[in-house]
Amino acid sequence: MSDHDVIIVGAGHNGLTAGVELQRAGHDVLILEKTNWPGGQAATKELFKGYKHSVGAWALLIFREEMIKYLELDQQGFELIRPSSSFTVFGDEGSTPFIGYTDPIDLANHLAEDHGVDALDAFNSLGSYFSIFKDVFEQYMHETPPTMEEIIASEPDEKKRKALSDLTYSSAVEVIRRFFKEAGKHDTILGSLCASAIDGTHMGPFSKGSALSMSYHYTAGDTYDFKIPKGGIGTISSSLQKVFEKYGGEVRFKAQVEQFLVEDGQVRGVRLRDGEEIRAKAVISTLDAKSTFLHLCEPGTLPPEFTNAVDDIEYTNGYVQLHLTLKRLPTFTKQLEFVNGTEQSWLVAYIKSPEQLHRAWKQYRAGEIADDPAVYCYFPSQLDPSLAPEGFHTCTMFSHYFPADIPAGKHNEMKQEMVERMLGQIEKVVPDFRDLIMDQVVFTQQYFEKTFGATEGDFSLGLLHPGQMFGDRPVPGWANHETPLENLFMAGAACHPGPGVTCLPGLNGARVVLERLGGRKEAAA
Repeated sequence: MSDHDVIIVGAGHNGLTAGVELQRAGHDVLILEKTNWPGGQAATKELFKGYKHSVGAWALLIFREEMIKYLELDQQGFELIRPSSSFTVFGDEGSTPFIGYTDPIDLANHLAEDHGVDALDAFNSLGSYFSIFKDVFEQYMHETPPTMEEIIASEPDEKKRKALSDLTYSSAVEVIRRFFKEAGKHDTILGSLCASAIDGTHMGPFSKGSALSMSYHYTAGDTYDFKIPKGGIGTISSSLQKVFEKYGGEVRFKAQVEQFLVEDGQVRGVRLRDGEEIRAKAVISTLDAKSTFLHLCEPGTLPPEFTNAVDDIEYTNGYVQLHLTLKRLPTFTKQLEFVNGTEQSWLVAYIKSPEQLHRAWKQYRAGEIADDPAVYCYFPSQLDPSLAPEGFHTCTMFSHYFPADIPAGKHNEMKQEMVERMLGQIEKVVPDFRDLIMDQVVFTQQYFEKTFGATEGDFSLGLLHPGQMFGDRPVPGWANHETPLENLFMAGAACHPGPGVTCLPGLNGARVVLERLGGRKEAAA
């Protein structure tokens, strides 16, 4: 006799999405979460009294807005803030900043007037090139996909085959240089594009295969806009929890799953760390593949070739996230003086060129702190005053390439060195920036590994590498949300279509489980 129809491991946005889909189809669903809050690595936390910070994921970069109505988030007061620009990327003095306007006309005017008609033509041509990848992504967004090799081989048009191959297996710089041909020109535009290419990878912008992450970021959503939920990123999960509970679902916090209960090759439930056993007809994991199969499955229950494939997944991903409280918003100088008093100041990023990112990548691989790191610096409370007391502000800074292989006892020292260099980059345009800081806390990949159990702290739950996407995600041959163990399913960002706050893996996984359970039951009360 089962205690529940479905147990879901993890109350992040994908777990809660799966819970909503199954619970409102009439199935009895229990969600188990090891922490005491929803959202996982996309949570809103009061790190300092009166201030709310988005910890982990912080914006909806590739979120499809139709999900708001489908998941009934709008009925819970969920609200998206969409600024007039996603970012302002700047380099050294003399270089022209690149502003990611969200309105296509504003973006076109900015490119033509500030960067030149050649930049506008190149950017538009690159966008058309990305659309070839976007067509493929949307074709398989809700389906079990083939591998990229199979997709490319089945494309009858030779030019599209070549484009898909380039957008998957080439370096980001190789793809960009097809359109931005002149070296040393439009570096802030190229730096911005390359920053999306290294996000969620263990690569540099000149690394073969880095084009895939860039393609994914520019095509997986409606548009590549940086939108923030009012109240912080965690409101998407807290709203999903309300919808889930409205249909009768239950979330249990501080409930850490220790092992799946396996009988005759079938998963029958879970055992918690305190020894409690809970049974269900189906169990869904929203954790990464290594955590799911190598930690929660008893050794010997899975085929060796499968566990070897899981063990081969790449997760190495070093980064720093710095959360600050500020006395006031900064006053920008020099090349960013023009953003003062405008919405274009809410997110500034020092990314001066692909070469800057490449140098940082080389130093990162050598276990060194980058001497010239690229840095994002954003002020969420500028768009959403509810995040800070009146007159004060929140700020978050982020940088890639914090070393992953750190000598014993050196983590704090290297972390502080990285923070010093990040602050130094912003001081280039805000000389008194440190004087504005009241509080700060620093998180690296080690925090996310320890707190959430994410392998190597990888927020992508499996890097955005060519051999780890589409039909190869999470494990080659298992992109259908099923696993070698009957009744055990996957439905987190480790699954197709991939990472980011999208809710798509949770929704797609829930639909597979729903089919296996025989479809919709009598509607929940």
